[in-house]
Amino acid sequence: MKTFLTCLSWTLVVMNAWAGTISGVVSNKKQEPIPGATVMIVGTQNGAVTDAAGRFVINDLKNGRYTLEISSIGFTKQQQDVTVGTNTSKVKIILEDNVSELESVVVEGKSEARELSQQPIQITSIDLNQFQSESVDVISVLDRSAGLRVRRTGGLGSDANIQLNGFTGRAVRLYYDGIPMELLGGGIQINNIPVNTISRVDVYKGVMPVEVGTDALAGGINVVPKLVETDFLDASYQVGSFNTHIGTLNGTKVLGNNWFVNFSGFYNYSDNDYENDVRNLIVETLTEENIRVRRFHNKHQSSMASLQVGTSDKPWADQITYSINYNQRFDEIQHGVRLGNRPIGEVERSRSVLVQSLKYKKRIANERLKLDYFGNFAFLHNEVDDSTTNLYNWRGEIHPFITQGAGNEIAGRPTRREGNDRASTQRLTVAYEFDPNHSLTLSNFYAWQKVVGEDPLGIRITDERIDPNTVPSYLNRFISGLSYKGKWFNKKLETIAFGKFYYYDNQAIQITQVGGDFVFDTRVDGHDQGFGIGAKYSFTDDIFLRASYERALRIPDGSEVFGDFITIGANFGLRPEQSNNINLGGYFKHKFDAYRSISLDASYFIRDQRDLIRLEPGRNENDLARFINEEEVEGKGIELTLSGEPVRGLNIVANFTHQDIVTAGEVNATNTNLVGSAIPNIPVLFYNISARYRRETPWNSDHHFTASSFYNYVDEFDVILQGSQRNPDNVIPTQQTIDLGLTYDMEQRYSLSFQVNNLTNNEVFDNFRVPRPGINYSIKIRYLFQK
Repeated sequence: MKTFLTCLSWTLVVMNAWAGTISGVVSNKKQEPIPGATVMIVGTQNGAVTDAAGRFVINDLKNGRYTLEISSIGFTKQQQDVTVGTNTSKVKIILEDNVSELESVVVEGKSEARELSQQPIQITSIDLNQFQSESVDVISVLDRSAGLRVRRTGGLGSDANIQLNGFTGRAVRLYYDGIPMELLGGGIQINNIPVNTISRVDVYKGVMPVEVGTDALAGGINVVPKLVETDFLDASYQVGSFNTHIGTLNGTKVLGNNWFVNFSGFYNYSDNDYENDVRNLIVETLTEENIRVRRFHNKHQSSMASLQVGTSDKPWADQITYSINYNQRFDEIQHGVRLGNRPIGEVERSRSVLVQSLKYKKRIANERLKLDYFGNFAFLHNEVDDSTTNLYNWRGEIHPFITQGAGNEIAGRPTRREGNDRASTQRLTVAYEFDPNHSLTLSNFYAWQKVVGEDPLGIRITDERIDPNTVPSYLNRFISGLSYKGKWFNKKLETIAFGKFYYYDNQAIQITQVGGDFVFDTRVDGHDQGFGIGAKYSFTDDIFLRASYERALRIPDGSEVFGDFITIGANFGLRPEQSNNINLGGYFKHKFDAYRSISLDASYFIRDQRDLIRLEPGRNENDLARFINEEEVEGKGIELTLSGEPVRGLNIVANFTHQDIVTAGEVNATNTNLVGSAIPNIPVLFYNISARYRRETPWNSDHHFTASSFYNYVDEFDVILQGSQRNPDNVIPTQQTIDLGLTYDMEQRYSLSFQVNNLTNNEVFDNFRVPRPGINYSIKIRYLFQK
């Protein structure tokens, strides 16, 4: 490989010596890229068309002076002179609006989100620009996608569980700018990122490309943060029910010579004191009473501040950015996985993370070889306090005579653990374009974690009374991938083929007791391979079929291998999960005229999962639980997305999902009676309908009014495995909710938004029948300035 790369580098140097290149970006006055613009060299047939990011490249030019002619529908045609020497000539082109043409023509270019959604592999890319002014969160936007459910244990900041194509939990990787969120310390999570700080969210279903994929099993969700390299300021403040406050501030200042400084930050707070029905335990009589109470120990607070310094279009870098990010969160814990008859009144947890990162991008060798590097180092501090002897009831009262005997409410034993962890991530991607239709991509991903802490109340081992938290644990993951993309038959057929290599090396202490002696295991490692293919055939730009397959793996993460030294023990024998993922689908769109259209996106998926990792409780009440490899699971389902624009400004989208996820076998069990049983806590049928209407006001064409509505339906499903005699307490009933929103914006600068969720105040549940808030409101104001 080293010899090959050396030869390739020298070949590219020679090529660069005799062939010149013109490259650049075409944008409008707002610095927004213009996709589909034509860039031609005057007097020749040589030229290019800009991609989704407005970029273009014209290769194999002799040294000399050229005149470019740039044109795009809705913009005034422009010419620009360029001189080509021994190096690549880069230009920035800004087109002026052609007002008369815009009045009669609707310009429809492919945004980056739409480009991703039309790849051979199954991707749903959600452009969040349309939601920037609305009073919604990321989770509610994701819930509007087919095949995707985000379930949480309460209000703002509550734990979120992603379900994608029937698989849940860690099988679905969450990424922030391409990096797994668990490596960022937990301060930034899908449940607390405001929409104003995000450009788009990419949902990968079943197949992960090597550029993004690490070791996701069922797919992944990548949150792409907003970064604007022009002067702008975006500030918003939102207030809502349950004393909820959300503030965001984003801004960029261009310093000259293509240098810029960017600041991004948010602050979230909520009491989350909504009402729910509970069965309250009366300790004196050991009886229960059904009452409706307001939660009293459920606060959430989180914040983030990020400073970025960078530059672009330099001879040594197309883009380089250094950033430092500090994020923190604090949570009060009201109950465990399920809602019991005794609440938790004092358990708290907090996290704070300092992350430094560096991004670097460069195109060389006539723009054909692309280097993309990302690296970060994180310092993490986390605390959990479960050490009270007080016993609470759901009225928030402390029992005057009875206490928690062991001095803990939720953990297996009292704890006041503090952790000081470290984490680092490195990713290098090298892509080479042989020509506009064929490319090769090599990606290497490395992640390292160190987990260490102390717990003055925790268990001690050996005669030296060692706190096991003080013994460092390490996790190393190395994942490399190679992919080939090709376009054939006049670009009607697009293909992708890739392979991945996985290696992991975990070092920690696993404590077992044999014959009265403590035994320590310190290391486990392993490796495996995966691969995948995908194909898309386009009959027209608006009609295509696609299919994809991946043998996917997921390496057990630190919390599964090491345990938490509180309630979960270590298990170095865990094997990686693996799954065979198949996606089949097609897309159809018909345009009636410039403003009216209808489209259908349909897909069928098959999942064959082995060595599913699940948590197994201990045999006795005080025994530690641990993660084990257990069920074999098979899944299949269908997803439909129907969208249309019946009149100008009105967009209607309907999503439908039906899935069948069942147990195919039990690795560690001799009883096969459960084979064929539906996996519990996963809905089988759900659908939703959303509508948005946006038009300018009669009194001012620069003022716009947006009305939105969202209807969501989830059919009933069991929380746990049940026989023919079903206990209603273990069933989540049919749920229906309606959300409404109104937004008024002025001159694309000021906006005011009002949102009401669960309009009909229906009873709503999520994971393990945990109640969600009833009817609630929020108001959001926003200011946006951009050159």
